Amino acid sequence: MYCTNCGRKLPEDGSPCVCRQQPAQPEQQTYTQPVQPQQNYGAPTQNFQMPPQYYAQPPVQYPVQRPITPVHGVLKSFFASPLFLITAILFSANLLFQIIASLFPQDPAYIVNQIYSNLPYEMQFIVSPGDLYSALSDAQSGTTVGTVIGMLITGGLMAAAYWITYISAKNPSVPAAKTAGLTIMKVFSIINLVVMSFAEVLCVVLAVIFGVALAGNDYGYMDEMMSVIFVFLIAACIFGFVVLIFEIIYEAKVIKMLNSAKNAMLTGMVPNKASMFVAVICFISAAVSFFSVFGDAVLYGWIRVPLGLTSVALNVLYGLLVLQFNKMLKNAGMAR
Repeated sequence: MYCTNCGRKLPEDGSPCVCRQQPAQPEQQTYTQPVQPQQNYGAPTQNFQMPPQYYAQPPVQYPVQRPITPVHGVLKSFFASPLFLITAILFSANLLFQIIASLFPQDPAYIVNQIYSNLPYEMQFIVSPGDLYSALSDAQSGTTVGTVIGMLITGGLMAAAYWITYISAKNPSVPAAKTAGLTIMKVFSIINLVVMSFAEVLCVVLAVIFGVALAGNDYGYMDEMMSVIFVFLIAACIFGFVVLIFEIIYEAKVIKMLNSAKNAMLTGMVPNKASMFVAVICFISAAVSFFSVFGDAVLYGWIRVPLGLTSVALNVLYGLLVLQFNKMLKNAGMAR
């Protein structure tokens, strides 16, 4: 048998176990590790909500704010000046008179009579009045609608360019005038430059062809008169060629002026002075337009007089704007 207390084998004589004779030992405490709760790695509970997902947004790009310089103030004052306002008004009025003149063309018979009445008798037989009348009638009937539409598009855009520039410069809440108007003016100047360059080449080609054609024919007793006509036409072609060269130079300098003013409005840098060549050409064009007003009144009637007078005034104003621009730069100490 074994002791129920310590597990030893009991003596055979029946005496108690030796453990009963020893003093009681303190009960040793054993450390029991607490049971960790089991984590449930299964499916999420019904009330579980996924945290909001945040995605990277593209950075917002803001326009670069350029510093405002005294140049902006000078340009703003120039484009808000009364002289620029009068130019915008006259350009709009000139466009209106052009449309009216196109809608009410002169009778071709009147134009033919005026032409023949001023030609020498020897030259009246070269082109018959009937052929000239038919050509003018066809030209007027075929180009009236197209001319009006073209004027509304091109002239309307140019008028808008003047008014956009003036209104933005006059606005006190805007530190600098807008450049959209100058961009439109620049585009049309480039178009004019391309067209004039093409016309210059075409003028030379036609002059050569016409000269060869006249020189190769035998006109008999008309040789002397045809020689005079030939010399006159060659002189007219040379004059037209020279005029085209000046007009090309004029448009090139206008483009340069617009570029300089536009860059100054964007960057605040001091612009270049306006070309005096442009001012001189404008004043010369005004003088020529003034004398042509009377010729237009004779050929096309008095309906062309307001158109001619506004054209004269516009050329004068263009020249004065160049002078005023240079004067404002000089007064501000920015002339270079």
